[in-house]
Amino acid sequence: MARKLSIRKIKRYFRRTFTKRNAFLVATLGLIFIVFWVTMHPSKNIPAAAYTPLLEVIAKAESRGNYNAYFGNAANQQLKFTDMPIADVLEWQKRYVEAGNASSAVGRYQIISPTLVSLVKQLNINTSEKYDKAMQNRLAIALMERRGSINFVKEEISAEAFAHELSKEWAALPKVIGDSPETSFYADDGLNRSLVDSKTSLMAVQQFKRLANMIK
Repeated sequence: MARKLSIRKIKRYFRRTFTKRNAFLVATLGLIFIVFWVTMHPSKNIPAAAYTPLLEVIAKAESRGNYNAYFGNAANQQLKFTDMPIADVLEWQKRYVEAGNASSAVGRYQIISPTLVSLVKQLNINTSEKYDKAMQNRLAIALMERRGSINFVKEEISAEAFAHELSKEWAALPKVIGDSPETSFYADDGLNRSLVDSKTSLMAVQQFKRLANMIK
C-alpha cells in the first residue's frame, strides 16, 4: 500500500534535499544548461551593422542612395519623406498612384505602399513615427530577413539562393540564378531592369555574411 505523504514530510524532504551545497549544484547545472542552450540555439538577430554592404548596393541601384527618392525622381530633395510620419508617406503614396503613376516606391530602398503597410503590421510600428533614415534602414533589414538573411548566415541556403531572393524584393538587383541571371526578376514588366551585375550582388552577400559572423 502506498504511503501517504503529509505536508510536513514534504517540507522536511525539501529541507534535506536543498542544502546550500545542493543549491549550489543546482545553480551550476542550470548555468551550464543555459550556456549549452545559447550555444546550440544562437539568437536569430544579426547586428544591423552587418547589413551595411547589402544596404549600400541596394540603395545605389534603387535610389542612388537618396532617402528622399521616389519612383520617377531619384534625385528628389524637395519632398522630405525623411521628415514625414509614416502615415503621411502612406497617404502620399496613395495619392501618387491615384494620379496615374506606375509605382508608389519611396525612399532609399524604394519601398512600395503594400510592402510598407505589411512592415508596419509585422514590426508593430506606430505610423506617427517618422520615415527617417534610421526607420528606412530598419525596414530594409526586415525585408532582407523575410528573404532569408538569417537562414543564409546559418548556412541553410546558399549565397546564390539568397541573392536570388533579394532580387524578388528589389527589381534593380539581378536574378543571379536561372535563365538570364544578369537580368531583373521583373524585367518583363516594362518598368524595371537590373542595375547591378551578379558578381557585385554576390560579393555584397558574402561580405554581409562575414560581418554577421564577426560582429556577433
